[in-house]
Amino acid sequence: MANNKEVRLVKIPLATFLEALDELYQFGVEYIDIIGVNGKEQDTIGIAYSKEYMNKDLFEKFDEEVDEFLKEQSKIDIKLSDDDLNQLT
Repeated sequence: MANNKEVRLVKIPLATFLEALDELYQFGVEYIDIIGVNGKEQDTIGIAYSKEYMNKDLFEKFDEEVDEFLKEQSKIDIKLSDDDLNQLT
């Protein structure tokens, strides 16, 4: 007899989740493990994968594409004002 314990994560932002899955799929990830943490107001969902979960033909390009993606993300220019910095203390 199988253990049928249900794990329910609630109020996961669908657009963000689908965007993350699509990016991983485009990078060649074919399988994922989903990790969930229950929170008070909103649950958190995490995605894990390994090279064994990836399309073998796309695996070699993965590092190159991730590096390019991270470079694009680092170009976002956000400047904090003095008021923003003062609120941190």
